[in-house]
Amino acid sequence: MRAAQAALSFDAQPRHVETARRVTAAVLGEAGVRDSDTIGTVQLLVSEIVTNAIVHGDANSVSFRITCDTAGEALIEVDDHSSGAPEVRDAGPEDEGGRGMRLVTYFARDWGRKGTCTWCTVPVGPVTG
Repeated sequence: MRAAQAALSFDAQPRHVETARRVTAAVLGEAGVRDSDTIGTVQLLVSEIVTNAIVHGDANSVSFRITCDTAGEALIEVDDHSSGAPEVRDAGPEDEGGRGMRLVTYFARDWGRKGTCTWCTVPVGPVTG
């Protein structure tokens, strides 16, 4: 594994979720992650946390950072610059939303909130190759 990272800020618009997903794939590739399931899982978590920040955050902008370390762990940080905290909800079968943080809880090694930033860690290695 190689260390890799990227950070960007963008206006709180849903179109930027895809940008964060593309940046995530690029950083994971630079770090040496080749497993498509691992890349997809990390992209899913990025999508959920960034979408949560856009939909529920009070600010006009969102800051996103992804860092992969040499030990095979990715750290996702999304700062929505607002005081609200994400909630793990029990969405019903007819609910259109409310599952994002449940997915983060399930797939992430750990997650939390520090100040206005929601973060999670995800194992991405070791990788051969």
